[in-house]
Amino acid sequence: MLATRPGLALYQGTPDREARYSAVVSLATEPQGRLLCSATKIGAHRLLTAAHCVVDPQSGELRAAFEPGGQLLLNNAPVQVGSAPVGPATPDANAYQVVVADTQLAPAYAQGLQAFRDYKAQRLTALQDQRPHASAVPELSAAQALQKYLRLRYHFAARYPDVALVRLRTATPEIPTRPVRPLAPAPGTEVILVGFGCASPGAKTATPMQRRWGATQVIRSDAVNFYSQAGQRQDGAPSLCPGNSGGPVIYQHQIIGVNSVVYGLNVRQGARSNMAVNLAPLADWINSAP
Repeated sequence: MLATRPGLALYQGTPDREARYSAVVSLATEPQGRLLCSATKIGAHRLLTAAHCVVDPQSGELRAAFEPGGQLLLNNAPVQVGSAPVGPATPDANAYQVVVADTQLAPAYAQGLQAFRDYKAQRLTALQDQRPHASAVPELSAAQALQKYLRLRYHFAARYPDVALVRLRTATPEIPTRPVRPLAPAPGTEVILVGFGCASPGAKTATPMQRRWGATQVIRSDAVNFYSQAGQRQDGAPSLCPGNSGGPVIYQHQIIGVNSVVYGLNVRQGARSNMAVNLAPLADWINSAP
């Protein structure tokens, strides 16, 4: 499923000890400090991340933290003890409390979400119409089961561009930016995947969290996504774990994609392939966003 878990990220990646990817931040909710995803600062007040990081997978609505006025924690330290805000003399001095101005989803993704919400409402209405004389408890249980079952899954990101732009009210001048180049990579192109977290697939925690990067090759591109080699297809290739969602795919020092989901993840070799959003069809949307 597209929902993320805390403390997971790039498997078979190299720790970013030299802080070469310091525009890439861990993205956590406030006040819980729970790691959601990775993100990249692409403008003075703009973050680029995955749409499924900012959307609740069951309701299809924005998570409260990404609504106007919501609060997030950003941390671009290469090694992080935790996500909670800390004082300037501690190892996590790069954890920043920020306030969200607004969050924009790629238009096609937003349309897909609306279709999902409409379908879910129709199913729930049909369930109620079928049980007009049922007792309240069975009716409630059936509705709860349907609510749990109808949620965003892998196939949604394969059909719709899984990308979001988060605009901040809070300035973060200490965090650098990384430029975006909307480009559809050809098969065989070498790219860099970047994100935070674990040392092995299936690990539930990673203390301390580390930003990692890994080089791999593009397998193919389509109108929505492109796919790269992962550990099951190529020995030593990096495999995404959920905490990497929203992190950048980099080519020639510029962002050409956003980490989305994986296929075939196992605990020994990582994923079969990594899927990233193809930003080429989204150039106008990215460039026109405030």
